[in-house]
Amino acid sequence: MLPFTRAAFLLALLLGACARPETAEKLPDIKLPTVSAQPAPSLASCPAKKCLTVYVAPWCGYCRAATPMLLKLRKYLRQNQEEMRFIVGKDRLAALREYGRVFGPDTLLDVDDAFAVDGVPHFFVSDPNGTILKEVSGVPSGDYPPEEIAGYFGLP
Repeated sequence: MLPFTRAAFLLALLLGACARPETAEKLPDIKLPTVSAQPAPSLASCPAKKCLTVYVAPWCGYCRAATPMLLKLRKYLRQNQEEMRFIVGKDRLAALREYGRVFGPDTLLDVDDAFAVDGVPHFFVSDPNGTILKEVSGVPSGDYPPEEIAGYFGLP
């Protein structure tokens, strides 16, 4: 048993020495215009303990199909003092504005693709400093209540 213990210890030591420390990713420190043309805070800041940032595109069928669920989720999160913000991007300005109005006047418009995401819809949970706590691409399949979806993202 002793040789096995020694081998396991050496393997753990080797793996620990080779592992690189992970640095937490942050949301970009950019300010995007809103549907209402009001100034918006940087994406790297969040006015609550956690923010759920959702990136969607007008041409995305999954985004469109998930819109009612996303609006219910935002209502639920607001009732629980959590922040949810929407970014509409990857299309022409007119299309961004039209789809952005569905989410409200505070919807952010990524006109110049300043916030590069790998696919839509894309979800980011961040802390007040913009540190990304969770990142998910795609929408949950099924018709789940908002509290279950919030729980999946680690939100109350």
